[in-house]
Parts: sequence; structure tokens; C-alpha cells
Amino acid sequence: MRPGSRTLAALWGFAEATLFFIVPDVLLTSLALRSLRKALWACLIASVTAALGGSLVWLGAVWFPDQTHQLLLHVPGISDETFARVEQLLQGGFYTGMLQGAFSGVPYKTFAFTAGQSGVNPFVLFLLTPLARLPRFLLLALFVGGLSVFIGNRLPSAAKLAISLALWAVFYTFYFSAVGW
Repeated sequence: MRPGSRTLAALWGFAEATLFFIVPDVLLTSLALRSLRKALWACLIASVTAALGGSLVWLGAVWFPDQTHQLLLHVPGISDETFARVEQLLQGGFYTGMLQGAFSGVPYKTFAFTAGQSGVNPFVLFLLTPLARLPRFLLLALFVGGLSVFIGNRLPSAAKLAISLALWAVFYTFYFSAVGW
């Protein structure tokens, strides 16, 4: 994997765990179109740096709870209803709730904030974050990588990338129309 891809995966994983609102899956699936190996490494890197970003949100929740909550409410796709959904998901357990959230469109940063507010040990958050984020990252990368191999040379790489990005644009159009901008 080129260092640029690793760096981008690290930055994207961290950024999305804090204030950025587009999931690393966009990058990860784009990488999987050309190289599944590169995409899988990027999945691992993005999940670990998400843990770093989540730790920062956890600190904000502990030290500056009102300001951090207000800041998160300004992130597209996050509302008071999002935090209520997190509380519901966490009733089944912290890891289980984060894992369900990862597959149901609930922003990870809201789990990190709630963890800080509810006294979850920051090391537990840090250790469980990659375990909750990585399954979705891997499944998407494996699916897209496999699909790309199946399509093979019938479509040029640029066309595959254009289709992938168009699908992400459609996804986010529907997502933000459902959860709010």
C-alpha cells in the first residue's frame, strides 16, 4: 500500500470519529476496487485511528460535556434523536450497541460521547472501537473487492470508481434526507 493511502485512511478514520460526517467506507471501497490487500490494510488503519478520534470525543464528553454535545449536534446527521438511539442500542451492552450502530447508520462519535458521559473506561472504548468498526469496513471492502474482480476488465478502473462514488452519493442523499442534514 502506498504511504499516501495509509495516511489518508488514518486521517479519514480519525476525522470521521470526531467531526467529519462521511464514513471511511468511501475510501476503503475505492481502494478495494484496485487492490483488496491495500483496502484491508486501510480498514485496519482506519479502525485504529477511529479509536484515537473516539478517545478525543470521550475526553470532550468528560471535560467539556455541554460544549462537546453542542458541537456534535452541528455535525450533519446527528441530532438529539441520534443520542436517544445510542442509549437504546447500548441497553444490550456496550460492544453490542456499538456493533449494531456501525451497521445501522448511527455515527460512531455519538457512542464515544455517550461512553464518556456514562463513565465507560476510556481504555475499554479504545480497545472495543476497532472491534466494532472493523467488521463493517472489512465486509464492504471484501464485497467491493470481490465484485471488482468479478467484473474484471469489462469496465475500466476509472468507470468502476465513478460508479462507486455515484453510489455513495446516492446513499448519502437518502441517508441525509432520512436523518437530517
